[in-house]
Amino acid sequence: MIIYLNNEEVTKKYKDLEVPDILNKIKNNLEDEILSKILINDVAVNEEYIKENINEKASIKELKFVTKTSEVLIIETIEEASDYLPKLYSGIKNTASLFRNGREKEAHNKYKLIIDGLKWYTGVIIKITSLLDQKELSEEIKNLINDMNKPLSDLMVAYNKEDYVLVADILEYEIVEHVETMVEFNRRIKKSY
Repeated sequence: MIIYLNNEEVTKKYKDLEVPDILNKIKNNLEDEILSKILINDVAVNEEYIKENINEKASIKELKFVTKTSEVLIIETIEEASDYLPKLYSGIKNTASLFRNGREKEAHNKYKLIIDGLKWYTGVIIKITSLLDQKELSEEIKNLINDMNKPLSDLMVAYNKEDYVLVADILEYEIVEHVETMVEFNRRIKKSY
């Protein structure tokens, strides 16, 4: 097995270790960088896959680790969120309309995407604000997320009760408002970074 870190061969340094241990050692030695990609035989995998499924080095010809600086990842993620949040906003409006018009099969699929999208954004923005080390921004995003928890909880209860008119109302009149706040928050972070 040949091991690369940012296109530099580092096999000798890690040859006696098992793959999960290689991952841990590489992560622990990173300075102002974050692991952005792991490839096994040119197939992208995540850390969980390595920790749970890789015990055998024999089938691995190449193990590649790619890192990026925290700053680059923050900029890329803020850009991605800037592109994504308006789509999420439109998707929420569209899903509310689908529920109102009895097109529940389509609405269910989009509903799940909305929940996933909200989880993605809140997860990455919490990480970004913690990396920026600005307590004011961290507190603001925590408050934004806390404010959104009540309507999200109401949304899930209504969804589980199959009260799709209420689901549509909560999506259109409450969740959309929080997404608008996220768009503005993301815009401010982007300007300040």
